[in-house]
Amino acid sequence: MTLIASTLNHKMPFLISDLLWSSEYSTEHVRFPTNIFDPSPYLPSGQEDKPIKLGQKMYIIKDKVCIVFAGLSQEILFFLTLIKDAFKEKYEITKEDIHKFLQMYKLNRNFKDSAFFIIHIRNSTANSIEVTQFYSPSETNIVDPISFNVEDESWNIMYDDIYEQVFACGNGAKGFLNIVRQAGKLHTRFKQGDFRRAVQVNTILISKLLTLERISLYTLRENWGGGFETAYYNGEKFEKIDKIAYVISHGYFDNLGNIGLPVPRLIMYYKYLRDILYIVALEINQYTLQETERFSTFTSLSGGFNTTLYEVEGIDLDNIENYELPSDFSFFTDKISMGYSLITNKDVIFNPAFFNFGPALTITFQQGRSIEISILKDLSNKIRDTSKKIFPNL
Repeated sequence: MTLIASTLNHKMPFLISDLLWSSEYSTEHVRFPTNIFDPSPYLPSGQEDKPIKLGQKMYIIKDKVCIVFAGLSQEILFFLTLIKDAFKEKYEITKEDIHKFLQMYKLNRNFKDSAFFIIHIRNSTANSIEVTQFYSPSETNIVDPISFNVEDESWNIMYDDIYEQVFACGNGAKGFLNIVRQAGKLHTRFKQGDFRRAVQVNTILISKLLTLERISLYTLRENWGGGFETAYYNGEKFEKIDKIAYVISHGYFDNLGNIGLPVPRLIMYYKYLRDILYIVALEINQYTLQETERFSTFTSLSGGFNTTLYEVEGIDLDNIENYELPSDFSFFTDKISMGYSLITNKDVIFNPAFFNFGPALTITFQQGRSIEISILKDLSNKIRDTSKKIFPNL
């Protein structure tokens, strides 16, 4: 079971896929980057399918074609193998090529228990693109954000001021769209139509989902989540978001709505090497805080944090034993999406988030030695001030 989603941010297409694979034959306990404990005892006991592993479901076929899957692994693998083979010799795929392939494939027979979403891009002029979407199943349902009439086994389409047009399918569709419709206000320096704005709003959405998964198993309880892949069109080609850290910070309101400095407790760093996604999960248990006039810096030394590595492969990856595991996953990044879990004394949770690309927020990880997170005080103060304004409504 899964989530496929796409947002069309003023003609800047963005694809989202979860990483969770499940099966009715699951017998092993599975751990996820959002928590170091086994969540199985806390998941609904009546579900037929159980989580079995993490795996990629998103594939860039050519520079201007990206596809995301949900459903049965056998159907997906067969489809993926054939579409890659059909277009491996073509330098550029046209939308007519895809239409012809889908007609030949007989989806009603060969793909009846699965779903896909394909986006094809054509650069029509130097400053504009033509976006074509192909999806299966073919049934669509327009979702009203108020009545929230989400349907199973259909492509649910909802319109939103921030994300514009949102497509979602799979058993994660309802939970995903529920967070989209609660998005609230967006503060951004990027104009509509700028791909950096699309990256910002969608990575914020991912960090909110990851935070909710950590604190309440929001996604896992419905058999989706576990982590997310994201891809966008950068003006020349599709690109998966890489070398990004998702951070979850925790804090508490006092009776007046004030918050102390929220503490980053979990870092999930996404990095692709060849065809494998590696997620470095860093759970921070002990830290020291150093403050200067402009920055707050959290430092955790060896013994004060746990490190877990997740190896997430594609469904068509053969001979993974031939892929040598890198010996050092140390990293520096200033591409960070931070989600917050801010809790009132009545256990109400406020879940703001932001995306930063630049020196205002940085993370340095030296494997086996230390983690350093440096955040501009103006940035954290903005979150705290905004949260205080929201507090009376919580």
